[in-house]
Amino acid sequence: MEDLVPSLRSVPDTNELPLDVQTAKQAADGALDLRLGTTTRQEIDEWTAQLRGRIVLFAEEILGQEQTTATRAARWEIDQLLASTPQDTVLVFSAYQHLRDLARMLRRLITEYRNKTEAAVTSPLPARPSPGALAENNGHCLPEHEAVPPKDGT
Repeated sequence: MEDLVPSLRSVPDTNELPLDVQTAKQAADGALDLRLGTTTRQEIDEWTAQLRGRIVLFAEEILGQEQTTATRAARWEIDQLLASTPQDTVLVFSAYQHLRDLARMLRRLITEYRNKTEAAVTSPLPARPSPGALAENNGHCLPEHEAVPPKDGT
């Protein structure tokens, strides 16, 4: 029975992994660069464990505690992917395909993380001008030198 339990079923401690976009991107790219004919099962299992840890780390950061349809669907997809880790008795090809699926998921999470952090960094659009500012600019939102002429040409 012990032979059927995959050796890498558990996820590495995410406290050991940094939440670093560049390192995670390099890990995903490195896993996708592996070639089936030149990669051993042991290397595939090592990459799998590393990517699983990074996926958990980024998923926790991105999805947080928010409960929307999109986050539930994303959590379900991630859970299914992590739960489907091939057993040790599975062919190398299946383990290799699973590794590639993990790498693609990590890339998606990295993109989402970047979008989330960039949105938090960018400043919101300027507020609508106050009525006092409109009066100073003859009722227009734009300063006098940028005012748009009326359509009738006057």
